[in-house]
Amino acid sequence: MLMKESWLKYTLVRGLKKLKLRRDSALKQRLLKEGRTRWLDMGSRRFEDGFMCLDLGSADGLSPDRAERYYQANISQLGEVDRAKLGQFDLVRMQHVFEHFSFEEGIDLLKFCSSILKPDGYLLITVPDLRIHINGYFTNYRHMDYFVKYAQRRIPKDAPPSFIFSFHAHQFGYAPVEEPGQVHRWSYDYEGLKYQLERVNQFKDIKRLDLLDPWAAVPFTHNMPIEDLCVIAQKNSMEGG
Repeated sequence: MLMKESWLKYTLVRGLKKLKLRRDSALKQRLLKEGRTRWLDMGSRRFEDGFMCLDLGSADGLSPDRAERYYQANISQLGEVDRAKLGQFDLVRMQHVFEHFSFEEGIDLLKFCSSILKPDGYLLITVPDLRIHINGYFTNYRHMDYFVKYAQRRIPKDAPPSFIFSFHAHQFGYAPVEEPGQVHRWSYDYEGLKYQLERVNQFKDIKRLDLLDPWAAVPFTHNMPIEDLCVIAQKNSMEGG
């Protein structure tokens, strides 16, 4: 049911966009209107308009324009030097990145994100929605053909739903050769992600962005919207506020 609802919403959003009845994300419009244009996309080399990208890969081969907007770093090892070089941002986005860190690593990463956000800056996180995948397990993944095909890159085609769910939970974690950055180390539903953000005690106004929320848009706030959980939070205006 969850998957069906997500697909219907996604189809509606795409239709509205084609008819030009759906505008860009209200979040994007608001940031541009207020002149808050320092945006960081962590764990990405998509180079969408307006974003600086931070990722592990080398900058070799990037065009001069992209090289200027690229910062090479291992997200799991970010520290004071990186904080000083990066500066402050109005928006930090992580799309399908946060699930690749353990519970403990996730807390450290959220603290780092907070440290590079300006007061009232936004943190936008998109992860696979655990509730959708649990629903997929109980319904034999029949509404998630695209994910089944993706999982079958590794598991047999006649594997049971538990294997497909395990692929979601662990990704390539138990493969003979680990693909860098591909291991899923934690699974989240909204309550779990909200819990992590609250534990850092540096964010306010935590909320889920449904596909039909005026602040939501593809790809600005959703990477794979038919299986996504998208959450936004705002940096406290004052330390400890």
